[in-house]
Amino acid sequence: MNIGLIHFRVGDIDGVSLEMEKWLDVLKRMHFKAYLIAGETGSAVGFKIPSIAYLDKRNNIIKQKSFVSLGDWTEERLINEINKQISIIYNELEQMIDLDILLVNNIFSLAHNPAAAVAIYRYCKYNGIEMIGVHHDFYWERDFYMHPTSKYIEKILELYFPPMDITHIVINSFAQEKLRMKKGIESYVVPNVFNFNQPPWQLDDYNIKLYDKLNISKNDIIFLQATRLVKRKAVELAIDTISIVQNKLKDYLGNITYNGKKITKDTKIVLLLPGLPEEADYVESITKYAKEKNVNLKPAFSISNDIRHEEQEIFSLWDFYAIADFIAYPSVIEGFGNQLLEAIFSKKPIMMFEYPVYKKDIAPFGFDIVSLGSSFKQDNGFFKLSQDELNRAAEQVLNILFDFKKASSMVRKNFELGKKYFSYNTLEKKLKKIFIDEGLISK
Repeated sequence: MNIGLIHFRVGDIDGVSLEMEKWLDVLKRMHFKAYLIAGETGSAVGFKIPSIAYLDKRNNIIKQKSFVSLGDWTEERLINEINKQISIIYNELEQMIDLDILLVNNIFSLAHNPAAAVAIYRYCKYNGIEMIGVHHDFYWERDFYMHPTSKYIEKILELYFPPMDITHIVINSFAQEKLRMKKGIESYVVPNVFNFNQPPWQLDDYNIKLYDKLNISKNDIIFLQATRLVKRKAVELAIDTISIVQNKLKDYLGNITYNGKKITKDTKIVLLLPGLPEEADYVESITKYAKEKNVNLKPAFSISNDIRHEEQEIFSLWDFYAIADFIAYPSVIEGFGNQLLEAIFSKKPIMMFEYPVYKKDIAPFGFDIVSLGSSFKQDNGFFKLSQDELNRAAEQVLNILFDFKKASSMVRKNFELGKKYFSYNTLEKKLKKIFIDEGLISK
C-alpha cells in the first residue's frame, strides 16, 4: 500500500515538518510504502508540487485578495485566478506516484492555500485515493482568516476546510471538541510523538564548536528555547525569569551546577534561540527587551537546520539541545508541543508556561516541570506574569540547577513518562486502529 504525506513544506524545523518525518518513519515501520510530498522539500527526500510551496508568489497574492482585501480585483477575477491555480496544482499532482492513501497535513484546515485544498480533494476523489486530514491548526484560530472578502471564499471554507466526507485526525482534545462543535465533524486524536529509542543527544567533537561559534564560555549557563520566533512563543517570559536568575547568580559563586559547571564572577546566563525568526518586528522587540533586562540573547537560526551540514558549519537542532543546561518553553499557545517532547527526550530540566493543551492533555500524566503558571496579562504587545510567579519560578530554577539529585530525578521521570505515552509505539497503535476502524486495512 502506498501512502503519501502532503504539506506546504517538509524538511524544515517547523512543527508540522518534524511531525511528518516521524509519521513517515512509523508508517515504514508498519511495512507501508510511504512518501513525503510538498511544495518545498528542504533537506528531506520527497515529491515536489511547486505550486503549493509555502511562499508561492501566486498563492500569496490570492491569499491577500481572499482574506485581506479584493483591492482592484472583482470577485469574478478572484474566482478565475483560483481556478487557474487549481488547474496548475492538479496537473502537478498528476506527476506523483500512484497512491492508496493521502495524509493531508494542514492543507484542509489552515486555509493558507485555498486552491491547493480544492485541487487535492478533486484529484483524490477522481483517482480513488482515500484522504485523511491531519489537522494541526484551523483557520478559525487565526485572525487573518476571519474576514473572507467574498461569498466564493466563504463557500470554499465551508466545503473544503475541512471536507465533510473524509477521515479526520487532530492533535489535541480541544481541537476535537471545536471541530465537532463548529462543523459537526468527528475526529480521532493523535498526539505529537517522539522517537525515544534513538541515541541520546550528547556533546561531541562537532557540536562542542558551538561554544566558540556563539562566544559562550564553558561555565556559562545555557537556556535553550528551540521554538520558532513568533509572538505566541512568548520569549519575553523566558527573558523575565532568566533576568531574575541572573541577578541571583552572584549568591552562588563557587557552586557547581547539576552537570558540573562552576559558577565564577564571569559566568553568564545565555538564552539560545536557534528557531526560525518568522516575525521580524517581534524579534527586534525581544532583542531590545533582553538588553533592557540584561539577558544575553543568542539568536542562532543562521547556523541551525534539521540536520547537520558540517562543511557549511550548520548544526542540527539536536546539537543545541546537547549543549543546553535548561530548556525554556514559555509558549502561551500550542497545538500540542513538539519542543516539549524534544526537551523531555534531551533529559534536561524544563521551565515552561502551562498552555491550555498542556494542562488538559499532557499534565495529567504527571510530568515534573518548573511552571510559569497558566495565566498571563498583556502589556505593550508582550505577555506578562505576576512578579510573584516569576520569583517563584526563578527560585525553582536555581534549586534544580544546583541539586544533582533533584535534576536527575526530574529528567529521568519525564523521560520515562514521555516514552510511555508519546513514543513511536503510541503513534503506531493509534494509526493501526484508525486504519482498521476506517476499513483501510484488515485486523
